[in-house]
Amino acid sequence: MPGERIPAKKADSSARQRPAGVAVRLTNVSVRLGGRDVIDRASLTLPAGSRTLVVGPNGAGKSELLKLLAGQRWPSPRPGSERRYEDLAGNEMALPDLLPRLQLVSGEQQDRYERYGWNFTVSTVIGTGCRGLVAPLGPLTGHERRVVSNVIEQAGLEGLRRRRFLELSYGERRQVLIGRALAASPSLLLLDEIYNGLDTAHRGRLDRLLDALCKTALTLVVTAHRPADAHPGLTRLVAIRDGRIRYDGARNAAPRRWQRLVATDTVAARRAPPSARRVATTGQPLITLHRVSVYREGRAVIRQLNWQVGAHEHWAISGANGSGKSTLLGLVHGSFHAALGGRVERRRHGRSEPIEEWQQRVRLVAPDQHNGALDYPDLRSVVLSGLPHLRRLNARPSAAEMRAASKAMGLAGITRLATRPPRAASYGERRLALLARGLIGQPEAILLDEPLTGLDAGMRQRMLGVLERVCRSGIQLIVAVHERADLPPSITHHLSLPARSA
Repeated sequence: MPGERIPAKKADSSARQRPAGVAVRLTNVSVRLGGRDVIDRASLTLPAGSRTLVVGPNGAGKSELLKLLAGQRWPSPRPGSERRYEDLAGNEMALPDLLPRLQLVSGEQQDRYERYGWNFTVSTVIGTGCRGLVAPLGPLTGHERRVVSNVIEQAGLEGLRRRRFLELSYGERRQVLIGRALAASPSLLLLDEIYNGLDTAHRGRLDRLLDALCKTALTLVVTAHRPADAHPGLTRLVAIRDGRIRYDGARNAAPRRWQRLVATDTVAARRAPPSARRVATTGQPLITLHRVSVYREGRAVIRQLNWQVGAHEHWAISGANGSGKSTLLGLVHGSFHAALGGRVERRRHGRSEPIEEWQQRVRLVAPDQHNGALDYPDLRSVVLSGLPHLRRLNARPSAAEMRAASKAMGLAGITRLATRPPRAASYGERRLALLARGLIGQPEAILLDEPLTGLDAGMRQRMLGVLERVCRSGIQLIVAVHERADLPPSITHHLSLPARSA
């Protein structure tokens, strides 16, 4: 564990003492992206060993602030602007020497593994943290292997050690990347919305890990939206809005308007989940599964499932991390195949027909699509890329296709954001653009994997409103969630997947 030796059942006498925390000082620092300051003249002090909670709405600049602290963003030139790192004695530390010990864990980092197909084993991913690499380079030393084993034990990842990263659930991947960061023995650990996508059991495991981290000497910074994500061990509070630091100080002394920010969705969280309501279904079912099993890495993720999505039905899929929610969405979409003996029947789609034709009628929207959206010049181009022949950046849309994009953006409520570059858009705005990308061309159904993950209270309510409009427009909805309170009222049916043994 950074700041002290990671406890293990068997002591590692060769383990190095973890480095102490580092202090960070920002003075009048700005970061400009897409023609606007995403960080605007920020001045911030993080003492060495401090434990800081960063709050603010979607688009406030939380993620960009963490990238700035991690050395991944360079401040815009400005007189009097300074980013300074200091050791415990107040001596300045050079960024190039410090970089391996500045560890950031974020959804963007996680999505990069999917984008580039980095499907290493869990122990290999964690091992890359020992050397500050993104990919393995040669075998680990004996000391590095012991560090990996200690981190795996401390983070509760024993059952995943030999699994491959891209075969894990979204929440499991997040915890592996936290383990990778710990293997680097960080002096500054930055965790961006790390509770996203975690079920109750995994959240409890992460709570215990943060309990331990808060007792070490490292400097810890965590962003959060929901009250349950604001770990009590984080004693400092930084509030940011519109790229500006509005408060930097003790958490218990913060103005009430900032203390309330992470509690603005308390009422919504306590609200009773929407009750499933049966609807009259006439017409051919969207999809029918007969005794379907799906194997990944030789493991049965889905076993002998019988399931049917009738015409006009809107389904919620729930279950623990690793229960197969994302795999089931992929099966419906045609990204995964049923094992021998199972049968999948798709509406108006024969077995000999190209699956791509089905995938244009039934669209998948998932968190790991976020990184790909960053390649496009504006959000309208992201939406247009939902049409296969327009996924190339040099393709020109027709007038009819532009009208289709405008209709999809209107349904998603982002018409005014059409020309905004994705890198200048908030996480929630990019999420709405990806939803509009799935809606272009009026598909028959939308498959959504954790659509409210990473959204603040206001953006969650906005997304729920959009999903309700989608349901009422005649498009069927199948959505995988952890919290049933995160579902629109039009959901009619619910499928709960059993937990899968490790």
